[in-house]
Amino acid sequence: MKRTLDEFVCNNTRSKRPKLCSLDDIKDDYFISATRLFNYITGDAIVDWFKLSSFSNKIPCNKDKFNNHIMQRGIEFEKNLIQYLKNKHDIVTVSEVINDTTIKKTKDLMFQGVPIIHSAPLRNDKKKLHGVADLLVRSDYINQVIDIDPLKENEITKYSPILDKNYYYIVIDIKFSTLPLRADNTHILNSQKYSAYKAQCLVYTEATGLIQGYTAPIAFILGRRNKNTKQGISNHNYSCINKIGRISYDSVDKDVPIKMNKAIRWLKDVRKYGKKWITNPPSRLELYPNMCIDSGKWNKLKQAIADDIGELTKVWNVGIKNRKEAFKKGIKSLNDKNCTSKILNIHGKRADIIDNIISINNQSEHKVLPKVITNNINNWKLRSNEVFVDFETISDIFDEFNNLPFQKPKDLIFMIGVGYVEDNEFIYKNFCCEEITRENEFKIMNEFNTFLKNRNYPKMYCWYAEENFWRIAEQRQFDIACSNNEIETKDLISDTWKVDNWVDLYAIFQKEPIVIKNCYKFGLKNIAKALYDHKLILTKLDSSCDSGLSCMVKAWEAYNSKIDINNSEVMIDIKNYNKFDCKVLWEILNYLRINHT
Repeated sequence: MKRTLDEFVCNNTRSKRPKLCSLDDIKDDYFISATRLFNYITGDAIVDWFKLSSFSNKIPCNKDKFNNHIMQRGIEFEKNLIQYLKNKHDIVTVSEVINDTTIKKTKDLMFQGVPIIHSAPLRNDKKKLHGVADLLVRSDYINQVIDIDPLKENEITKYSPILDKNYYYIVIDIKFSTLPLRADNTHILNSQKYSAYKAQCLVYTEATGLIQGYTAPIAFILGRRNKNTKQGISNHNYSCINKIGRISYDSVDKDVPIKMNKAIRWLKDVRKYGKKWITNPPSRLELYPNMCIDSGKWNKLKQAIADDIGELTKVWNVGIKNRKEAFKKGIKSLNDKNCTSKILNIHGKRADIIDNIISINNQSEHKVLPKVITNNINNWKLRSNEVFVDFETISDIFDEFNNLPFQKPKDLIFMIGVGYVEDNEFIYKNFCCEEITRENEFKIMNEFNTFLKNRNYPKMYCWYAEENFWRIAEQRQFDIACSNNEIETKDLISDTWKVDNWVDLYAIFQKEPIVIKNCYKFGLKNIAKALYDHKLILTKLDSSCDSGLSCMVKAWEAYNSKIDINNSEVMIDIKNYNKFDCKVLWEILNYLRINHT
C-alpha cells in the first residue's frame, strides 16, 4: 500500500506508433515502483500519461480529497495493525525510503532470520523494479501470525540457498479494504483493483527471491476483513488476521506475471515516447480513456478526451471488453453511425437501453425520448400524496481501529432530506445527526418516520439506493435494540416504523428507457445536469460537494471538529447538496408528467 496519493491514483497510457520495447531496451538507471503498475493493469493507462504531462505543467488537474483521505486511512490502518502485531510478535521495521542503505538493512535482517520484517525496501536490479513490501514473514513463522494457517505442511519448509536456511520469506501486502475471496475461500478474486495488487506483490516476491535464492510461488494480501460468495450466499469474516487472501502465481494467478511484464514495458514506453503522443486520434490504444473507472483527480481530463473522441465506454454499461469488440469491427467512436449494441457485443434488455442512448446522441431533433412513456411503475404518472427523499451516509472507512483485529461494518445514515410541495411551492426539510452515533441515527430515523406518519405515509420518490439504505439501517437499529434488550425501542421499530412506500425513479428511467441527449449514464447528477443544460428543469447544484464521497469526507471532518453542527458552514453546504437531489427528483418527475405522458 506504499504510499503516496500520487501512486494511489492510476496511471496508464500507450504511445503513438512505436512498438512495445523489450525490458532491456532502455539502458538507464530508471527504476519503476511496484505501485506504478496499478493503472495499466486496472485498465486506466491514460493516467500515466497525464502524470507525465502534468509534471511538465502542461495539464492542470483538479484535487481529489476523497482518495487522499482513503490513502491516509490506509496508512493509519497499517500503523495500528503493526502495533497490534508487535505486541505479540518480534517485528522489525526498516523504512519507507528506498535507497542502498535501507535495501541493505532488509537483506541483513533476512540473513539474521528476523521472523517478521515490516516496511521492507526491495530492489530488482535485473528488471529495474523496486518497492516497499509491507511485510516479509518467514515461512516457518507465518502460521503463528494468522489464525487459519496460510501454509500447508508441505509448504512450510523450502531451502533458500543464499540464506542457507530451510525456510523462505513470504510477502504479505496490507490493504485497507474487504478482500473478495473466491468460492474456495482461499484465493482472491480479480475484482476491483486486486489484479494490480497481485502484480505489486509479485514485484516484491521476485526481489525477495533474488536475496534468498528461492522465489516463492505464493504471496498474500491482508485486508481489514474478507468475504466470499458461494452458491449465492455471502460469508463475512470480520477479523483482519483470521484469514488472509492467497495469491498462487503458479496456478490460479498464473496470468499475473504476464500482466506485470506488460505493465513494465508500458511504463518504459510512456517515459520514452509519451511526450510525442496525442489523444485525438489517440496515438496508442491505452490513450482511449476508460470511463468505467473512477480516476479521482484525473476524471475531468478523461471526460474532456472522452467527449472529444466519442469514447465508447462513457455509455452506461459499456466496458473495455465491449470496446475491444467494436474496435475489431473498425468502430472506435460513438459518432460512428454504425455504432450499435450489436457491434459492442451486447444483447438483451441492456442492448435496447444502450441503442437508445446512442441513438438520441446521434440526432439533433429530440432532447428527451420517448415522446410518450409507456411504463407507469407504482402509478407514477398520477400526482398523489408524495415526497422526495435523499440520504447522506458515512461509511466505516472513518471508524477508529480500537477493536483490532476486528473490523465490523459500521455504516450510518447521518442526514435524511425530504422535499414536498405545498401550495405549488417546494419545501425542504432536513433531519441531521448532532453526533455520529447509533443513538443519533435512531433519533433522526424515528423523526423521519413520525414526519411520514403525520403526512399519512406518502409515496417516497428516490433514486436507486435509498430504499436499501433504509432497510439496512432499520434492521441494524432493530438488532441493536434486541441485543441490548431494549424492548420499548424494538417494539417501536417493529410496530410503528412504516417506511416502505418507495418509488425508484431510477427504475422508471431504465424500464422504458428514458434517454436524454448529451447524457450517457443513469446517475441522478448526470440526468439533472443534462436536463438543466437543455433548460428543461431549473435547479443547478450549488454546493462545493461534487459527489456523495466528497460529502462523506466533509461531514466526517465537521463532526470531528467539535463545532456546532447545526450552524456549521460545512454542514449547511452538505444540506444544499442533499436538497439538490430532493428538488431535482421533484422537477424531473414534474417534467416527465407534463411532457411525456
